[in-house]
Amino acid sequence: MRTNLKLFLFVFSLLSLQSASAATLQEAFQSALQKNETVGLSKERLVQSQERVSQVRGGLYPQVALNATHMIQPRPSDPVAREFFPEKQTTINLSANQVLFRGLREFAGLRQQKDLVASQEELRNLTMVQLYQEVATAYLSVLTLERDLKNLDVQVKLYEDRVSELQTRARRGESNSNEVLTAQSTEAALKAEAQLNRGQLRMARENFAFVTGLSSEEVLNDPNLAGGKKLAPLADYLKRVEERYDVKAAREQFSAMEEEVSIAKGAHWPSLDLTGNYYFKRPEGFTEDLNWDLQFRFTLPIFEGGSTQSKVREAASKRMEADLNLSRIRRQATQEISSYYETFQTRQKQVEALEKSASLAEKNYQVMQRDYRRGLSRNIDVQQALTDFRTATRSLDQARFAVQLDLIHLQIASAEITAPAVKEE
Repeated sequence: MRTNLKLFLFVFSLLSLQSASAATLQEAFQSALQKNETVGLSKERLVQSQERVSQVRGGLYPQVALNATHMIQPRPSDPVAREFFPEKQTTINLSANQVLFRGLREFAGLRQQKDLVASQEELRNLTMVQLYQEVATAYLSVLTLERDLKNLDVQVKLYEDRVSELQTRARRGESNSNEVLTAQSTEAALKAEAQLNRGQLRMARENFAFVTGLSSEEVLNDPNLAGGKKLAPLADYLKRVEERYDVKAAREQFSAMEEEVSIAKGAHWPSLDLTGNYYFKRPEGFTEDLNWDLQFRFTLPIFEGGSTQSKVREAASKRMEADLNLSRIRRQATQEISSYYETFQTRQKQVEALEKSASLAEKNYQVMQRDYRRGLSRNIDVQQALTDFRTATRSLDQARFAVQLDLIHLQIASAEITAPAVKEE
């Protein structure tokens, strides 16, 4: 049995040695970046926002167009009318219109669109860190189940050896058949649990393949992110609330809504436009020799049924809504950071306790096994010691992977993990 324990420990030592071809968490994330549709959608939304800036800016420049008309009508009988309205009228001109003044709302509109682009950029970054969290969850889920399955396989081998030993003792009259049946029952239960674990592992690997685009058979490398990780004071993490992408996106949305108020108020002001035409050809008659003209158009809104003021109140309400949303996101971010901070610390303490528990459980099992062979302990005590050892070992490995995921949650919540620069194709 001591040989089996050495084999058990040897297997675990092999688990810490990583294959050179094993995929790392960062490689899995880079694959997901290239193949995940959500990231692609956020990129296209950013492109659309940028184009809207160009559209608004284009409205500030002169609008130039080439116009051509050719009209045919009955010939007027009045000679004077024929001079003004000839039978055939052909006009070809180049027109230009320049906005001179719109109550400054045109510039507020441009600033608003820039704020919305900045907000969309932050949302795109948020999408990428959320994808990183999703990849990390799928990645560590596979590793957790693989390690648990290896634990079960090793423990099944230990029970197989124990059953063989008890059968030998029973043939010699040193043990009764009940002890053999008890060990065989536990062995069968472990094998059934291992089969269930294999099914869960297959589903976890399929989910990993869907999220990352890598093969479901990809060999994964244990990142060991939380090994010996020491946390800074909670206050240091809370200071980073304003660096979170969701907070920055909400802040830009609020700025955009402030500009919305300026746009609405600008409708109260007069507008002034300049229009110019250069004629290449005009209808025959009195205007034939006039090849250009300029027109200034001034508009002063006097009464519009209260619709303009209603739009101002609507814009002010949207600004308040954006402010409340920003406040909510900030409070939620503070709560998330505090929660993940406490969870990570608790999990670290759990790992430390489980390491001690697993070590003591192993020693207890060795002592019980030795005493049983000397007739100083019962088979049921050995069985219980082995069960405790198995449970402590599995719990320890599960906690080790869980603490890594808890660390990722904390780092994302406190903006320690930032969106990488995605290379454009």
